[in-house]
Amino acid sequence: MPARDTFSMAIVILSQVMFPGVVSTVSVSPKSAAASARIAVAQDHSLVFALERHDRQPATVVTTGRVLEMTDTYDGWTLVVAGIQRAHMLNCHHQGQALVGQFRYAADAEETIPPLLIEEAWALASELSAMVRESASPWGLPQSPTPLSYWIAAHVPLSAPTQQELLEIASTRGRLAKEISLMRTLLDGLRTEHSG
Repeated sequence: MPARDTFSMAIVILSQVMFPGVVSTVSVSPKSAAASARIAVAQDHSLVFALERHDRQPATVVTTGRVLEMTDTYDGWTLVVAGIQRAHMLNCHHQGQALVGQFRYAADAEETIPPLLIEEAWALASELSAMVRESASPWGLPQSPTPLSYWIAAHVPLSAPTQQELLEIASTRGRLAKEISLMRTLLDGLRTEHSG
């Protein structure tokens, strides 16, 4: 956990959820994110990524990230971003055209995670990957609980609001338990489709 209590960073509002430890490709339009992305590029390429809520405001639990690549497209930019850490937004304001916020880092609560919980999450994610991927190569599933929980949240086909709920869970144990329930439901549906 960083020594400083709060930090200020430019915000990019997205229609998808970013997760710590996951590299994602996102599309941003000039209106919503160009100014914030320019601030990040001018500084150290770090940004905060927030899901856009129904009221068009940013979600208050967000992920810090680093821009790895930035490509111009005909209607905006495509960014390749590495998620770094969860954070809570304390407030936000416009700085010129950019949206900038004040944040506090949010580490997962430390608690004992039963090995059976980790094993079940890993097994369900492996089975799900085999059913939804066209290629035979398996997903590279992390072995450690916290990276595994974020990986599942990012790669299992879930709605953005459900992914945001997972990001907001403050413990790895709680996140894995919720993901196991979601994956069981998804797999039940896929098994029914494949058997029909």
